[in-house]
Amino acid sequence: MGFALRVALAAALVSACGSTLEDEPESSADAQAADQTPASTPPADASVPKPMVRPDTGPPSLPPHPQSSPVACDFQNADPGPALIRRLTRREYNNTIRALLGDVSAPANGFTPDEEFMGFNNQAASLGMTPLHAEQYMQASERLSETAVTRLESLLPCQPAVVGEAACLRAFVISFGRRAFRRPLLNEEVDGLMTLYDAALVMDPPRFERAFRLVIQALLQSPNFLFRIEVGEVFDVINVEDGRHEDKDRLRLTDYEMASRLSYLLWQSMPDSDLFDAADRGELTTAEQVKAQARRLLADDRARHTLLDFFDQWLRIGEVYTLSRDASAYPDFNEGLRPLFAAESHAFIEDLLWGPVRNLTRLFDADYTFMNETIARYFGVPGVVGSEMRKVPLDPTQRAGILTHTSIMAVTAKPNRTSPVNRGVYVRDHILCTPLPPPPPDLPIVPPSPDPTRSTRQQFEEHSANPACAGCHALIDPIGFGFENLDADGRWRTTENGHVVDASGEMTATLDADGPFVGAAALSRQLANSEQVHRCAVTQYFRFAQGRGETRADLCSLDQLYLAYEDGGRDLVSMVEQLTSTNLFRFRRRPLEGALEEANAEAADSPENGAQP
Repeated sequence: MGFALRVALAAALVSACGSTLEDEPESSADAQAADQTPASTPPADASVPKPMVRPDTGPPSLPPHPQSSPVACDFQNADPGPALIRRLTRREYNNTIRALLGDVSAPANGFTPDEEFMGFNNQAASLGMTPLHAEQYMQASERLSETAVTRLESLLPCQPAVVGEAACLRAFVISFGRRAFRRPLLNEEVDGLMTLYDAALVMDPPRFERAFRLVIQALLQSPNFLFRIEVGEVFDVINVEDGRHEDKDRLRLTDYEMASRLSYLLWQSMPDSDLFDAADRGELTTAEQVKAQARRLLADDRARHTLLDFFDQWLRIGEVYTLSRDASAYPDFNEGLRPLFAAESHAFIEDLLWGPVRNLTRLFDADYTFMNETIARYFGVPGVVGSEMRKVPLDPTQRAGILTHTSIMAVTAKPNRTSPVNRGVYVRDHILCTPLPPPPPDLPIVPPSPDPTRSTRQQFEEHSANPACAGCHALIDPIGFGFENLDADGRWRTTENGHVVDASGEMTATLDADGPFVGAAALSRQLANSEQVHRCAVTQYFRFAQGRGETRADLCSLDQLYLAYEDGGRDLVSMVEQLTSTNLFRFRRRPLEGALEEANAEAADSPENGAQP
């Protein structure tokens, strides 16, 4: 796939709907803004650099998703990008509280839901702090401190009656604070928290318990607990000609920052005692040290839950839990089926990630799925008995891989019918990483109402004939029509409203997946062999892992990650392990001198802060 094909792809998308590409920002303040938007398809007349050439293979590889990589990449000095401050997600908050206090009440379930950005809820761009968040954190800290005081002896590192109340509280502040802040506390931080003991002396007794509760509340409301903050440290590099000198472009994460980055990447929780101990000893500095810890964390069941969360968000499987259906159109549907739809996909993904054959190609072309007796009966599959999910072969002419799962078919349909548009957009956005821009704001979006005399395809073909809609719909509908043999719940059908279902379609404007197909199984197999699809999968994981979108500066890191994915036989777990030893993971870009002061000055002059425009 050469330059001409990439330009053709860009031209097709631009002529249909338009597109933009963000240049790498010139300051760290601009970097944060640009990192909120993914680099998208360049316009046809843009200056597109050639893709990287691997010295061991010769031919150029495909661009990441779909813009091209730099001419060459120095992986040793790849730009790691910024490390944006991120508030803990609700899931991370619950997991951290469980690990820190042994409290399993999941208090964050009552918090304001995390906003999604670029398909994920852990993006720095959407994890700010509002007054409502602050109030919810305060209330949660008060409830958690009340519960913690009932377990006082198990949480204290000493006995107040033996060493003295003040001394024991200070020891607790140092030990518990280290875990809450995920780093050792500074002396002034310890002293500041100890003033709460003085305040408790004038309160109602018992004063030690009061001080204990106040300390926990203060720690749990601190930005050092609620946010993942990575500052980094200066380090020296060795240059053959010049000897040692300070790296001018990068900062290395400290051992404690690396412990947190590892644990939240793989467990969505705070570091365990082994990670803290490794950080204490300075053993999270080299790539091999970090990779060894990653291997240990990946062997834990918590890593399975985290990777399932990635797939739930990337592929929208998690939305099935709130699925609704029009009873008149789907009378067999009931709410008890929703977790079973998710369980099918979860069992399938776990088999891909942790089973004997770990190759993500099968995500799209596998000829099997997992069912229990209830879901098998719903789909008319004989021979499945019992409540446990078990491996079931598929008819290869009807289904293949995750795209034909009920979870995907259901969340991309309407409550009363299928939606070729939703399903086509889903493939473009989530599987190919080429999202189309939204329609013009003055264009009314009114899908056709169900007509019992016509098929869905007939209605949508007429709907998209509107000249104002035809450009984008030509890229969407021919994909969505390929799923028409699968109804809104993913059940197979050959007729609809008396018409034979026409599931023929065509992929266009892709890098290497173009061509006609008939049916979702054929489309899935067509996508399974596409490098663009697999680069998209790597890009989606990059967004999930880094908590931000990619920019031009990340193209080299993305290419390195993709090569690791391919070299590992498209084993995603192996790629995640390799990621932890890269510069992308172990370093952060050094802010440009004066960029912070410039950003603060701009914020102070903003009309929102009272400045005159």
